[in-house]
Amino acid sequence: MILEQEIVEEEESNIFNKTIVASKSYDWIEEEVMTVIFRSENSNFDICGKSMIDWVKLACVKMPVKILDEPADEVLLETIKNNAEGKKIILVLYSNTPLLQQKTILNILDYFCSKDMKALILPKGFVFKVDYLSETSQIFSPARKNFAPEEFREISNAVDIAHACDVIYKRIREFHKQNGVILKGENTIFIDADVQIEAGVVIEPMNVIKGESVLEQNVVLKSGNYIEDSVIKSGAILLGKSIVGGEEV
Repeated sequence: MILEQEIVEEEESNIFNKTIVASKSYDWIEEEVMTVIFRSENSNFDICGKSMIDWVKLACVKMPVKILDEPADEVLLETIKNNAEGKKIILVLYSNTPLLQQKTILNILDYFCSKDMKALILPKGFVFKVDYLSETSQIFSPARKNFAPEEFREISNAVDIAHACDVIYKRIREFHKQNGVILKGENTIFIDADVQIEAGVVIEPMNVIKGESVLEQNVVLKSGNYIEDSVIKSGAILLGKSIVGGEEV
């Protein structure tokens, strides 16, 4: 049982609103941290081409991950303790928080280690020192830190799912724009997570691109196409209102 007595609310720091410097090394995480993700009822629900649990796993890309069914409260600590696999730190997350990003997870671990903490409550989840877990059956007065509460939002109903899709589709579009893809009327363009798009592609409004599709250099998609698991070869122009599935064009 976890007793949340005298919860400590840490002062927010500007660092949690910034992207971690790319040159910083996080090699230690793979050696020292185990992540346990507790599986919720809707874990396999598809959001933008990936299940909710896969989005959480992606945020933990630098460390080993175990997927477990969510235990009852009375065996929560024992379950966590039994899955540490010899690591020094254990991060506990839940599969119904698919908006989590890697930079947030790295910020959490940075904070936990820099403060030499034993236990930390997240908006949805925990971080523990494994040595601490081996010494206690209850957790008194753990610190709480409100990291990126929007990313820890639980996705559990139709309204939440619509919100999560909006957020993740926007992230995907931003990624492709940064890589030289031109999006016209971008709020009407829907691109799944595993789609590959090369620089110089132009996508006009009302296009849906799903699955493991590939758009090669200088492709132009006029309005209103639906593309799934297909390759659109370099320089091709789709004139609009086309349905392309499992093809090479």
